Amino acid sequence: MPAKARKPLYWNPTAWHNKKIAGGWLYNRSHLIGYQLTGQNNNPKNLITGTRQLNDPGMLKYENQVASYIKSSSRHYIRYRVKPIFRGRELLARGVEMEAQSTGSNAVRFHVYIFNVQDGVKLNYSNGTSVVTGAAKKSASS
Repeated sequence: MPAKARKPLYWNPTAWHNKKIAGGWLYNRSHLIGYQLTGQNNNPKNLITGTRQLNDPGMLKYENQVASYIKSSSRHYIRYRVKPIFRGRELLARGVEMEAQSTGSNAVRFHVYIFNVQDGVKLNYSNGTSVVTGAAKKSASS
């Protein structure tokens, strides 16, 4: 678990075509294994282009479960895997598969798929470009 303050991200993962939409930016530089668990910030092997919805609340809910369990005791261990899912030669992941199992107990146990989508936005998974189609459009222009 990281002890230092997090530094800004500068690495642009594949399909990084960010734009402002309602409520903020469309994309995050999404850690596969969350920063709170590794302290790795600009590791290209650990970052994908992910929508805000994918990142938070999607992945963050599960990362927090893992972090909370590990922090609660030095004797707690978890087998944890996060895998981005791409289709063919696409540069933007369709989603992530997240799995965790606490060792010696079932305190933490999940196997989920989180879609890399954003309400009101049509994503082009081949290159990461996007078109704002719904409610996200109204607030982005105001």
